[in-house]
Amino acid sequence: MEKDLVKRAHDAFHQGDYQRAIALYQQAAYQYGQNLFDVNIKICEQRLQKPGLVVKNAPKSVESIAIAQQLAETQELLEYYYRRCQELEYRLNDVI
Repeated sequence: MEKDLVKRAHDAFHQGDYQRAIALYQQAAYQYGQNLFDVNIKICEQRLQKPGLVVKNAPKSVESIAIAQQLAETQELLEYYYRRCQELEYRLNDVI
């Protein structure tokens, strides 16, 4: 259940359940590092304050594109490091 924590937060965000996404991102931040999820949490908080902020098919500002790109890169790196950690843990268990 813990290994899909970030995925569950990501899914909650995309379903518009920003409260749940914040809670899950905060758990992930506690577990993996606050700086990895600061942007995710901030975006969720902004969406809660201004629910009409996002309009489908509306042109995106340069700032929102940069934030989305940073979010995607952070997600990708987190998943990479999580998988790497799991690989190293399995190797360690094989040695012991």
